[in-house]
Amino acid sequence: MKRTLGLIVLHLCMVGVWSTVAIAATITSVTDPTTNWTSVPVIGLDPSTDQQTGQADADLVGIVANPGFYTAFDGTNIYFRARLSAVTNGGNFKGLLWIGIDANQDGALDLFVGVNNQGSTTELGFFAPGAGLNNSPSTTSIANGLAQYQIAETATNFNYQAVNSTLDPTGTTTDINNDGIDAFLSIRVPFLGVSGSASLQGALAGLDSISVTQNTKFSYVLATSTQPNSLNQDIGGVNNKTFNPALTYIQLGAISPPITGTGVVAPEPGTVGYFSISLGLLAAIGVGRMKHRVKADA
Repeated sequence: MKRTLGLIVLHLCMVGVWSTVAIAATITSVTDPTTNWTSVPVIGLDPSTDQQTGQADADLVGIVANPGFYTAFDGTNIYFRARLSAVTNGGNFKGLLWIGIDANQDGALDLFVGVNNQGSTTELGFFAPGAGLNNSPSTTSIANGLAQYQIAETATNFNYQAVNSTLDPTGTTTDINNDGIDAFLSIRVPFLGVSGSASLQGALAGLDSISVTQNTKFSYVLATSTQPNSLNQDIGGVNNKTFNPALTYIQLGAISPPITGTGVVAPEPGTVGYFSISLGLLAAIGVGRMKHRVKADA
């Protein structure tokens, strides 16, 4: 009986831990292969040549076999990787990439993680959304960046290079739309930090008074732009360039499902309930077997 009880308790504990604790990715660098990242559903699937302004390096691309957006977590920092249609400008990214974050699951963006490589600028940063609703392209704007939230790009927090089999060992192609080898733009920014610091946690607390942990569920919007105050080039997950910008990100299918800071995608509706029932049945079976064993031992 003791052995049976021990096995049941151990099994329940193992399943319980698996279901409630987010597991950090085994990532160590912005140049790690995609196998060390988590593919972000929905917005990582984007058609080719649907950017508004024509530049290939602003065209977000991704298909099921070759996703276009990833995230990862190393215990302290959060990572993002976007796939762009072609390597241009002599192998140097010269545009703006935005990762909009809905941190409280209300469909509106609470913060932007930005890559600003226009002109002579080479910065990562955290940016507050503007005063609008920020729940659709037409209602979204980006406020001016504050110095305390800006981070200089280095080889350890920024990487832009052509997609290859080392970076993407399970990919089926390095050129999704036959316009030149695709590029991966990968960044790392601090996740943990006090309010007002240049970290995801600190920026959300300082700019929006939103408190988060690494297990908070975020939804993402991925975009590129030609100017640092709006999303006007490509939006990940939108299937054409003539969409209605007044539609919400949810209506456009341009916002990801909830995913924790550690890269754990939230289960589909009903999964938790089914899982709980399964645990209940397992426990009941275990108790029944223990009672039978007790009677047999007697």
